[in-house]
Parts: sequence; C-alpha cells; structure tokens
Amino acid sequence: MVQRQDPLAEGDRLAREGNRAAAVDAYDAAVDGAPITARARAADVLLELGKLAEALKRAEAAWRIAPDAPEALLLMGRVAWRARAVREALACLDRIPETSPLWPDAQAERAEAMLAGRRADEAYTDVRRALNRRTDSPALWLAMGHVLMALERPEEAEDAYRETVERLPSSVRGLAGLAEVCLRLGRPEEAVEASERAVEASNGNPVARTVLAHALLAVGRHEEAWGAYEARFDAYALDHRVGVKPRSFESPMWDGSALADSAILVWGEGTPADEIYFGAMIQLVAAQDPTTLLLECDPRLADLFGRSFPDAQIVVRATPPDPELAGHFLNWQSPIGGLPHRLKAYRDDYATVPRGYLKVDDSKRERWRARWAESDETRVIGITWRHPDSDADRRSVPFSPLLDAVSAPGRVVVALQRGMSDEERTIAADRIRIEPDPDPNDADELAARAAACDVVVTIDSLVGHLSAGAGIDTRILLDAGADARWGAGRDRISWYPSARLYWQDLKGDWTRALGRMRKAVDGG
Repeated sequence: MVQRQDPLAEGDRLAREGNRAAAVDAYDAAVDGAPITARARAADVLLELGKLAEALKRAEAAWRIAPDAPEALLLMGRVAWRARAVREALACLDRIPETSPLWPDAQAERAEAMLAGRRADEAYTDVRRALNRRTDSPALWLAMGHVLMALERPEEAEDAYRETVERLPSSVRGLAGLAEVCLRLGRPEEAVEASERAVEASNGNPVARTVLAHALLAVGRHEEAWGAYEARFDAYALDHRVGVKPRSFESPMWDGSALADSAILVWGEGTPADEIYFGAMIQLVAAQDPTTLLLECDPRLADLFGRSFPDAQIVVRATPPDPELAGHFLNWQSPIGGLPHRLKAYRDDYATVPRGYLKVDDSKRERWRARWAESDETRVIGITWRHPDSDADRRSVPFSPLLDAVSAPGRVVVALQRGMSDEERTIAADRIRIEPDPDPNDADELAARAAACDVVVTIDSLVGHLSAGAGIDTRILLDAGADARWGAGRDRISWYPSARLYWQDLKGDWTRALGRMRKAVDGG
C-alpha cells in the first residue's frame, strides 16, 4: 500500500529548500486537512515572493473560517499592515488574548504595524511591556530591535538582535537585523558575515539577500553585491525599510543581452538621489544603440535628465504609469537600479562609467556664478549640512563648525541648504550668502546652483549627487553608517571621481572629518 504524503509537511520541506512556488502549491493542497494553518503558511511564503495580494486572499479566507481563532487573527494582522491597513491590522492583533501561545507573536506584529504607521515611540513602550511578561520570546526581541533602529538607537538594537539570535539561532530576520546594525555602526565585515548566515539559513530570503547586497557593496565586493541587490523588490513585501517598492510593466525583464534592434524602457525607482546615482548607466545603455530608449524618471529630474541623456526619450514617472508608455512596443524593461548588474558595469572598477554625466543649464549656472563671484579669483564654496528628513538626523553635520571649516579670505560661502532655521541664520550672520530656497520640485535649478560653485561641501543628500554627477569638485561628509554604496571608510569612489569622502568617527564625532576636509579644501 502506497503511503500518502502529508501535503503540509511537503510544503514545509519545499519551503526549507527554497522552492517557494512549489511550497505554496503544497500548502494549497493541504487546506482541507488544515484550513487555517495551511493558508497561514502559504501566505507567509507568498509574502516572501512579493505576492501581497495573493497572501491577503489566503489570510481573508482563513479569517472567514474562524474569525476568532488566534492563528487566523495573527495571519490577518501580519498581512494587513504590510498592505498599509495598519488600523485593521491592530484591530485583529489586539483580539488575541495574553493566554494564547501566539500572544508574543501578536505583540511583535503589533509593533511592526505601528512602525509602518510611524508610531515608533508607542511601539517601544508596548514591546517593552510585552518583554517584561515574556522575556524568552525571540519574536519580541526581534521587534524590539526593529523599533530601536527606527528610534536611531543602533547600539541598543544590536543587543536586541543578539538576544533574538541567542534564543533562535536560525532567525533570518534576527541575523539580517544584526547585519543592518553592523553596517550602521561602521562594521561592514561583520555585516557580511551575519547576512551570509541569514541567506544560508533561509535558502535566499529576499530581506537577507538585500541586506547582504548592501554589506557586500560596503566592502567592495560589487559583482556579488549587484546580483544580490536583485532581491530588493521581493524584500519590500516583507520589510518596507529594507526593500524597494516594485512597479509593474508588461514587457520582459531585460537580461543584459545586446540591445541593437530592440526597444527598452528603463524605469525609475527609489528617491531622486537614487535615480541620479544610477543615471550614470544611461549612456551605457544608449551606447548599445537600441531602436528606442525610454527613460522614466521622477518629475523633478525631467529637465535635467532630458538635457543629460539626449538619446533617451524622457517620460515622467506617474502612478499608474504614463499612458504614453502604452503606445510603444517594447522588447525589454529594466529598473534603473538593476543596470549595474545587467551591464556588468563593475568590471575594471567601473572604467566604462562616464564621468560628469549630468549636464546643467549653462545659462542658469552662469547667472548664479556672476551673482556670487566678485572676481575671477573668487573661490565659491557651496554648503549643505542638514538632511531634510528628521529620521535621518545622523547624516547632518553641526552648522557652526562646518562654517568655520570652509570660511577663509577670498572665499564666498553660499548656502545650498533649503529651509534654514532662524538659529542658523543668526549663526551665519554676514559669513554666508543666503538665497531664496530653490523650488523643491526643480532639481535642475539646484544643479545649476551647485555647478556655479568651485567646491561643494555637503552631507549625503540630493545636492551631493547632483554636484558629483555633474563632475563638480564635491566634498561629502558621511556618517559612520552611511549608504553602503559609498563604500565603508573609502576616501574616493570610482563612480564619482570628482568627489572626496570624509567620514564621521565611530563615536559620532565630526571633528576629525571636518579637519581633514578643511585641509583638503585649503589645498584645492
């Protein structure tokens, strides 16, 4: 007699082996015998595959069968907050009683939902209270790590992630969180080790692979890094902090093959700074002579990109996508952040990447130059010091010491900073030129201001990417846990050869970085 295989156990086996699509099929086949558990496990795998709508469908089905069952409520809450239904998620999770074995997991998901709703302070209070009751729960320690990272308390987050991994050594999210902390604290080699363990333990979990990509970039292992970075869209469904929001187009994904006699759409992703960074690849795509090259970008970059990439037809990014795209037959599509991998641009230390690829409006640049430069000998220094996002305070540099570092006879210091405070204006007094803020929707104007300077001294911000992308002498002040694409501790990067990098020390002090930058600017 042939023994019938348990489809639930088969789904577990396939999921462990990384065969996620087959695991979903096995779980779906198990719903008659385990209607809630099978749907819950299928939904978890679908989240890993980036298929949020299908995960939600299974969660709703489980909830309809047993609307008061803790397992169904936990599943519904877990999927709902990822679908941005934070209030609904909290309503489900709050119905799970403390007497249930699933209560710690529910409290952990509740914290994640509050983080999605930008309520980190409340999440901290609630998780701390839950941990006082259940100190043995890996899920609660993991949630505490995420909350502490959101509160910019990485040293404490590291302790929480280590508690997670100590209690559950195979915790993929715990290992990935530990890797994130190590990157933030300037320890990239440890980040690589932790994220590699996470990838191995999970058979390629997309969050783990995306964190690994950043760690590999930080240590200079770019070929591996850009391959791992392909997981960023699948990671988004599991963790918005780590992943990148995907977009849907009908054309096949470009595989890096020759583009002659082909039409391709390159679509934007991330922030305007991300698009500027990856925009260095556009001329390499155009050099393959596609019949049509459509470049979809953030509206703020349309004029600048139109001038910089004359071989591309610029389409402003919109949701849903611009109907103009439907009028083109396209052989291929590619996200802009996938170009380094598809073009193998990392070869020979990015030797083929064009330098000074952004072309500013010369008339605007000359107008600002004439306004600021008192003579041909005048040295104009443009500065920014504060990141506009309050969640990124660690990137900001104290204004007064920065102003002291760049001020000298024969120089005109110009504020490229938007939204100066009254206190900053008082500090500046007569030492700096303050112009009306540029239109936040017009990166072309900001690029022209930066290009009118002899040197731009800036934090990691849009100004830094605009200036370096245009080939301007750019001095970038970076915090210890800066974006891994800068390369941990490096003084220069091949991507932006006109840029020099100055790093905050691991204790958070900027004195040494400002001193080095001052000497370099003084010496040209």
